[in-house]
Amino acid sequence: MTSISISQLRVTAGSVPLLHDVSLEFGSGQWHTVVGPNGAGKTTLVEATAGVRRRSAGSIQIDGRDVASMSERERAQSLAFVPQHPVVPAGMTVRDYVGLGRTAYRGLLRGPSAKDRDIVAEVLDRVEITAFAERDVITLSGGERQRMVLARALAQHTMVVILDEPITGLDIRHQVDLLEVLRREVRECGITVVATLHDLTLAAQFADRMVLLADGAVQAEGVPHDVLHSPQLQSSYEVELQVVTVGGSDVVVPVSSAR
Repeated sequence: MTSISISQLRVTAGSVPLLHDVSLEFGSGQWHTVVGPNGAGKTTLVEATAGVRRRSAGSIQIDGRDVASMSERERAQSLAFVPQHPVVPAGMTVRDYVGLGRTAYRGLLRGPSAKDRDIVAEVLDRVEITAFAERDVITLSGGERQRMVLARALAQHTMVVILDEPITGLDIRHQVDLLEVLRREVRECGITVVATLHDLTLAAQFADRMVLLADGAVQAEGVPHDVLHSPQLQSSYEVELQVVTVGGSDVVVPVSSAR
């Protein structure tokens, strides 16, 4: 069953087209990564898919229901969205911040139920941040903060998680650590992940499917190996790229024109 279906999506900013005629199927229980150069429309695509950016035309459906027809609460119970720069208010503990993911089930004015507390505790354990659950959020390192933000999304208990550049600003160890957590959620819990990533090599290593965007349109889509070896990759990035195999994985290397 298709988890997300996008048909003839068009998004504009005034008279400027950001996305045009985008049609995609994001299969249930798979990791889909959206790649492309700056300005390709990656953030616009995931924001529109999550229902936080208005579309000009087309449809976006989750299991047959149009996202635009959902109330904010219904949408929060169907998908979790992690923006590139999430707001993290000071003065909250990590546990309380993650607990915000349960708001869609109880409202803002009601305290957490026993079920809410159990879910938060379980998620903290799954992303391995239980040890600092009582710390103030502003004391966290970059990697710890990103895990906390992911934990809040997972606490929503949705089968779709959409993330915009979730590893921005992290060193390579923390990038891989966070992506490993996400991959485990896909494999063990069967969630559908749609994420944008700049790093083509990491995108290929973790994704089941890859979408290449450029100039607001889909240039290629398929298994990562096929997308990385497509002629559209070179033309989209307007730079010479070499794809080599290291340890059985595709590694993308830019080729400098300097000699």
